[in-house]
Amino acid sequence: MRAAAATGRLLAERNVHLVYGGGRLGLMGALADSALAAGGEVTGVIPYALHTVGITHPGLSRLHVVPDMAARKERLTDLADGIMALPGGLGTLDELAGVWATAAHGTHARPVGLLNTCGYYTPLLHFLHFLHTAAAAGFLAHHPGLRLDDLAQADDDPIRLLHYVAAHTSLPATAPRVPVNARGVT
Repeated sequence: MRAAAATGRLLAERNVHLVYGGGRLGLMGALADSALAAGGEVTGVIPYALHTVGITHPGLSRLHVVPDMAARKERLTDLADGIMALPGGLGTLDELAGVWATAAHGTHARPVGLLNTCGYYTPLLHFLHFLHTAAAAGFLAHHPGLRLDDLAQADDDPIRLLHYVAAHTSLPATAPRVPVNARGVT
């Protein structure tokens, strides 16, 4: 929770527009609350079935209510220039897999940063090495310009991740008040 709150504050301090899942609970809520408290702009994207008083964050700058989870993933990706994934469950893994699949096909070039708090994403990084095996065996055709090692950058420091994302979107991460779009995938 502390890492999510610190990341939200950091994004707001750097004038990074947070686009995330739209919830008020757990890490999503902590991320949004801290970004909003620090004066940041926060857009939520939530499917209609989850759009309830108990789940939807009530204080967002903008809220997109979409028909379903597939539309949510598409809208989140459309609104983001870069991706920072905080620890999460199957929804996070599904969103990351979708982003990596579109990168493999050459339909997006968004950087992906994994906030590796307490080593949370270390097992997933081992899986990413598996993709080399899949490619060598002919099961993974990918865009010629894609380096599989570049699918994600993991770090336990949100500042370094923001620098990574900004470096791959050609927008500086060091100067406050520079408009950048980045999202936390929850």
